[in-house]
Amino acid sequence: MDVASLLLLLAFAALVWFWFNSLSALEIARAKGKKVCSDANVQFLDDTVANIGLALERDRSGRRVFRRTYRFEFSETGNSRLEGRLVVLGDRVESVTMEPYQILPLTGTPGDPLRDLSLSDDKSALADTGGAHGGCCGGCGGREPAAHSRGDEP
Repeated sequence: MDVASLLLLLAFAALVWFWFNSLSALEIARAKGKKVCSDANVQFLDDTVANIGLALERDRSGRRVFRRTYRFEFSETGNSRLEGRLVVLGDRVESVTMEPYQILPLTGTPGDPLRDLSLSDDKSALADTGGAHGGCCGGCGGREPAAHSRGDEP
């Protein structure tokens, strides 16, 4: 076997190793993305992550490993698409970040104290203090809703 064939074989072996290493990291990122979304009670959209960055760095033990950055999408209501990012260093998830989203109460879950809470159900209770239907926060006794927008004190 000549040197050129040996180099070509080594390059092919490195490419195959990189391919399988990338698939392994992708599965780690996808599983972590699903778990994070499940824990946060949001929908993990498209059941996938996309690689958006690759760098060669050192891990805690000093070995050179690939740092891969993945992007995924999630939704809290199903009407919007928000972005999250996962950073995988070697075979370990280094960090997970998610765009800010509104935390919605669970509805219909037995034993959930927020289950029956709805602004439209209790208009009379909110109207006494202004609330959502009275137009004022209740700090001025609901006298003038526009007082707060002007900065006037009661």
